[in-house]
Amino acid sequence: MKFKGKIVWITGASSGLGEAMAKLFNEHGAQLILSSRNVAALERVQQSFLNKEASSVIIPLDLREYNTFEELTKKAINAFGKIDILINNGGISQRSFAVDTPFSEELRLLETDLIGTIALTKAALPQLLLQKGQIVVISSVMGKINTKYRTSYAAAKHGLVGYFESLRLELADEGVNVCNIMPGFIATNITKNSLGTSPELVKSSQNNLGLSPEKFAVQALDAIYRRKGNVYIGGFKERAAMIIKRISPAIFDYFIKNQKVT
Repeated sequence: MKFKGKIVWITGASSGLGEAMAKLFNEHGAQLILSSRNVAALERVQQSFLNKEASSVIIPLDLREYNTFEELTKKAINAFGKIDILINNGGISQRSFAVDTPFSEELRLLETDLIGTIALTKAALPQLLLQKGQIVVISSVMGKINTKYRTSYAAAKHGLVGYFESLRLELADEGVNVCNIMPGFIATNITKNSLGTSPELVKSSQNNLGLSPEKFAVQALDAIYRRKGNVYIGGFKERAAMIIKRISPAIFDYFIKNQKVT
């Protein structure tokens, strides 16, 4: 049990990657704080845990309600006496052209994915410094590359990568590990819940299933256990795209411009 005795706080724990990581952390003995807006879904996840000896609590959280984070962090600490690992996993996605996306929706995405994640991290940071713990951000390959239909999403993920890579340098001598995990395409329902999603894009995405959340969770927990820095988890195509983008942005843009994006 790699994480026995560790207290892990996971946002976006009600489905997808968050749910898969929560279940695996439970199997490895961690005590969990589960957060998202969907309490019923969190209760379903909690009831599915196989390791009944490892306890868990639910703390509802909306990543846009920054003024609640100090109080919610106190509740999280009081639940088990400490926080060892914060998993910033909550967020929403996008599947729409910028010209068709209302600014209010772009603002909602940026407030949720970027600002909310930063704000919660800052609220929990004093405790994580005390524990010499870990800050994990589930960003995206979109934090390193860019495609069509992802303007606001790519902006948020680039922001997360920049912020947390800088934070890692600031905390390096404080004993706090900052792990940036960048998933490629993962087979979850996030497309259905994306801003501006059309039925065609949902169908297209479903026909191009990627890595399962369960396989992602295995690799993610291994990276967290090893206290790694930047970690990519996904297929060859996304990894190749990151390399091409770094070597020749012009060639990358040429291929992506003519590529069908799902």
